[in-house]
Amino acid sequence: MDFVHVPVLFNEVLSSFDNEPAVFVDLTSGGGGHDAGILEKYPDVRAVLVDRDQDAVAHLREKFASFPNVTVVNAPFSEIDKILFLLQIPKVDIVFADLGVSSFQFDTPHRGFSMQKDGPMDMRMDKNSPLTALDYIKSATEGELRMILSLYAQEREAGTVARTLKRCADEGMTTTLQFAEEIRKAKKYAKKGIDPSTQVFMALRMAVNDELGELEKALKRAFPLLSDKGIMGVITFHSTEDRIVKNFFRDRRNKVPFYVGENDTVPVCDDASFSVDMLVPTEEECSRNPRARSAKLRILKKG
Repeated sequence: MDFVHVPVLFNEVLSSFDNEPAVFVDLTSGGGGHDAGILEKYPDVRAVLVDRDQDAVAHLREKFASFPNVTVVNAPFSEIDKILFLLQIPKVDIVFADLGVSSFQFDTPHRGFSMQKDGPMDMRMDKNSPLTALDYIKSATEGELRMILSLYAQEREAGTVARTLKRCADEGMTTTLQFAEEIRKAKKYAKKGIDPSTQVFMALRMAVNDELGELEKALKRAFPLLSDKGIMGVITFHSTEDRIVKNFFRDRRNKVPFYVGENDTVPVCDDASFSVDMLVPTEEECSRNPRARSAKLRILKKG
């Protein structure tokens, strides 16, 4: 399988993870680019590579087949606590997540992520998930679509686009190019140099995969698993998801208690000291890989 993906902030990730880890967990392994760097830097580390995309998992198992210290798991990253419990791993030295969609997913038409390549309106990270983007558009009300467009894409024409999405579904349209073309015709405003359907597709993808809900659960469930010198690193590409990570890290530094689950009665609060940091790509990386332009790496270090 030709799973091509250029890892962003590669050098920054490797330099930030400087705690000689015994256990490393990548919650969104994708193409395994960052993981290869970690394994080269720390060849004896126990690495757990997680991804809910079956294509990514097949690629990872092939790529790291010769590594006895690597375990590849097909699961949502919000299940990190269950995964490590089953693997009998009580503590983790590095928890990492790159929240970007992989180049493979964008460039594979039948996955339905791209508005530039004709494919079904799918957008599922997990191909076994029952709800496609088309299903979501059909089942959501116009008001619900307007809300997710406003929240996830800051779409100034959310009402117009929501009506367009419902009309496309009602008229039997099923492909990415059909929806993208109708969105382009419906919108009056667009940022220069950016396809008018880009943010709309992003908002639909985030809703279909519950990306923000998954992120919040993963952060809460991973934090109590950190070792005494544990590090969490998260690369974000979207202002809303970045705000979630930023606020979570800030609250941990400030020792704000939180509940891991909705029904929990005992809050989590770690009295250890924490430091936070944020790194962005260099101009050279952005010119070489335009998809890195909006990336931010946030780091939380314990101890």
